[in-house]
Amino acid sequence: MLKYGTDKIGQTDSNRFSFSVKKPPKRDEKDVTAKIIGDFGKWQFKISILMAVLKFPIAWYQLNIIFMAPPQDFWCQKPAVFKKYTEREWRKICCPRVEEHPCLIFDPDLLILDPNMDKTLIPLVPCPKFIYDTSVFKRTITSDWNLVCTKHWLTHVCQGVMMWGIVLGGIIFGVWADKYGRQFPLMMGIIIQAVASFIASVIPWYWLFLCNWFILALASGGIGIISFVISMEVVSGKWRTIIPVIYQLPFGLGNAVMASLAYWFRDWRKLEFALASLSSIYIIYWLWVPESPRWLLATGQTEKASEILKEIARQNGRDLTLREIRQLIREHEVQREPDPGFMAFLRSKNMRVKTLLLSMNWFCTGLAFYAFAQYLGSIGGNIFMAVALTGVISTLGGFTCIFVITRYGRKTTVGLYQLVTSICFVLILMIPRSKYSNDWPRLLFAGIGFAGMAGTIPALYLFSGELFPTLGRNVGVSGVTTFARVASMVAPAIVTLDSFLTDLPLIILTFISFAQMLMLLPLPETKGSPLPDTLEQAEQF
Repeated sequence: MLKYGTDKIGQTDSNRFSFSVKKPPKRDEKDVTAKIIGDFGKWQFKISILMAVLKFPIAWYQLNIIFMAPPQDFWCQKPAVFKKYTEREWRKICCPRVEEHPCLIFDPDLLILDPNMDKTLIPLVPCPKFIYDTSVFKRTITSDWNLVCTKHWLTHVCQGVMMWGIVLGGIIFGVWADKYGRQFPLMMGIIIQAVASFIASVIPWYWLFLCNWFILALASGGIGIISFVISMEVVSGKWRTIIPVIYQLPFGLGNAVMASLAYWFRDWRKLEFALASLSSIYIIYWLWVPESPRWLLATGQTEKASEILKEIARQNGRDLTLREIRQLIREHEVQREPDPGFMAFLRSKNMRVKTLLLSMNWFCTGLAFYAFAQYLGSIGGNIFMAVALTGVISTLGGFTCIFVITRYGRKTTVGLYQLVTSICFVLILMIPRSKYSNDWPRLLFAGIGFAGMAGTIPALYLFSGELFPTLGRNVGVSGVTTFARVASMVAPAIVTLDSFLTDLPLIILTFISFAQMLMLLPLPETKGSPLPDTLEQAEQF
């Protein structure tokens, strides 16, 4: 599992430890890279922005199923013998009244004898060919591959494949990045993502499209994990609290950009080509993003690390020679203790409870986020406005998280944003559809609900990290956040429940959102508390 070359998340005060267990040997709290290049400077600002901007394509490919397979009206094609009837008249006489989108029609051979005859006497037969409403979307994967009726589940398979690929991509690229560095795997992910997106825009067969979509998902998952790790490795001190929040902000804006492009093109293939074109721009990162100096130091490549650190120090206005840098590196060489592993947390009584509660909370968070994102098309009449508005408002939610989390603490912040999301879900259920122009109240609360989730995710990341000990923090956080990815695979199944009851998916998400707040209650607040270094200390925290 990918680890970044530091063990702390947030700030600690080592003098405030009051654990009775034996403490590890005291180390210099300021790591060597921070002493050389500083906690935050021009170079860290540049890299942090570059990594955050990678959230744009991550958002596009995780959620563009919204515009690839949106809600779309369809009906059975009119046979030539019924040419004297208008489309409206044909749909009225051929379809059973109990179905909005009938997959079966009255037998045309019998219906033509007397269209007004008792329909109970006419058997139902499968529709041979469907016609799709192109008033909003000219082309979707639904219309291209007839993913309706018995094939409707294949639209959700598409999203499931994407989420499986992201999970596996995070693991595969994580191992790759641990072994061969951050820069090369990141660039390979960017190239694969762009090429696979270009291929997806022209591929004519559904099952081959799924294979290509899975490869794209692998790359997207790899980019996500590596970019996050790099954004954490380049900063130190208080910036390790702020940067993870800032890193998440472009995700919502990415949704707004995608909605604008979808509104312009109204064709999923043209949209995919446009996203591929934008994604290919990131290849220029090869010139801007060097290898991580922390990874180089961790793997013993001190000479390369020294040269990169010297250039970074120069950009940050810190005048250090190569000789001085090498001397600092030698002085700060420490023997790392092995991480305990994720299973060690499940064997410890107190940490087992924390780990299970965090895992369930991440599962609920992931399920609410991905299911609600796919459900957006049913919130209001204008799907483009719904996605764009929620994207912009969710970004504001991420901004507010920076201020709330530093003032009120981690646990309180997570609970507060989860409460906001839950209340918004309830209000959406209470407001009737189509009562207001463009369903603007429903869209507004959908946006605020997304803002709540946008504030929950970075706060929950930080809260999770501070509950795990320094030795094992990375593997602990990686382990519990994996459950959010698992939930993303379940999300399409939740969305399909709207075929039984229109708002059933949202009702389920409302209960889940309230339930996850209860899972926070047994967990301790970490704000202002020293972070545990060892598993023994974490057990008593």
